[in-house]
Amino acid sequence: MDPREELVAEAKRCLDCKHKPCQAACPAHNRIPEFMSALKKDDFSAARAIWAETSNLPELCGALCQQETMCEGACTLNKIKKPIRIGFVEAGVARLFSTEVNVPTAVNGRRHLVIGMGPAGLANAIAMAETGCQVDAVDANARIGGAIWNLVPSFRFDADDLTAIEAKLAKLHVSIRLGFVVGRDVTLTELIAAYDSIFIAHGLDSPQIVSGFSGENVFYAIDLLDRVRHTSADLKRLIGPKVVVVGLGSVAIDMARTLVKLGKNVTIAYRRTLAEAPASPKEIAEAIADGVQIVELANPTSFHDGSLHCERTMLVRDDASPRGRIVAIPDSDTEHEIDSLVFATGQVSSDALFQGTGIRLCPEVSLYATNHPKVFVGGDRVIREKRIVDAMVSGMEAAALILGGH
Repeated sequence: MDPREELVAEAKRCLDCKHKPCQAACPAHNRIPEFMSALKKDDFSAARAIWAETSNLPELCGALCQQETMCEGACTLNKIKKPIRIGFVEAGVARLFSTEVNVPTAVNGRRHLVIGMGPAGLANAIAMAETGCQVDAVDANARIGGAIWNLVPSFRFDADDLTAIEAKLAKLHVSIRLGFVVGRDVTLTELIAAYDSIFIAHGLDSPQIVSGFSGENVFYAIDLLDRVRHTSADLKRLIGPKVVVVGLGSVAIDMARTLVKLGKNVTIAYRRTLAEAPASPKEIAEAIADGVQIVELANPTSFHDGSLHCERTMLVRDDASPRGRIVAIPDSDTEHEIDSLVFATGQVSSDALFQGTGIRLCPEVSLYATNHPKVFVGGDRVIREKRIVDAMVSGMEAAALILGGH
């Protein structure tokens, strides 16, 4: 079937529900029923225009969003277990217009800088440039994309999508400097003096250190997945044959699947149940299909000389903790002989670029505001949900805040 015909056929399954549950479940509130209606009429340009009003990174969101817990999860057709493949249609249409952007007819003379070119920074750069701002961007990595390029394994992401975004940025005359670190190559204070506004979205760039665990066989997933630091050959050499990954978010899943594909025997230990996992059911199913073993309600307590001790846990739910408080079960210690232990239990943002500036977040004003009128912050540093779509929304909303104030 022709790709366009397949997209139209999928769109024709849409019931155009009056209450638009899919739209309500989308963090970007994409106008999904209207988008599908345009496709039903074979009007791809109109569909693209509808989507562009609320999303400027559809190729990334379509490919990597956890649709089954958001838009697709809310689709009425789940009643017959065949929801519209919204992500598939979104990505498909995006790739038909892979380098199309809304090029401004005039510039406004405003100079804007984006620090960090992950999803939040990319969305902000595009939104600001489309309104006529002169946009510069810097990133510490060797390519745009942030964690998508740097951490997401190649088997889960098509790098051609980043190539298309690079082409969009070029059309908008966004100047990008890679391998550039604010705080090392230039100070934030110097940049504030040179720009009318600055958007900081350098993400979660450091692992959250777990106390009580150290040694040459203890690792952090955010470090191991960093393709700048480690090649597949490095991982094969560094990580022993039998490994436990701690955590059950998307990073843990990516780490476990990467190691299984390198021939390692991988078990995920998670102190809650699969129902509470940050990773989506689809991601978990893919990991299990690859051969990853998952042990629920298990919490590592110590790791020495190849011996990992874990305690069993239980969840106690009450009004104060509807998700459940994690409680250790007495006398439940188990011992396991493993070669390597990898933590994927959280990341934090470095504050190095803020040093000496006195700049701080002002959430009482706006999620993206700081105490400096020129400086705004977005992405994973300030949003609760660490998803691509939320990062994109933060970049676009911050752009509206910046432009609305001037």
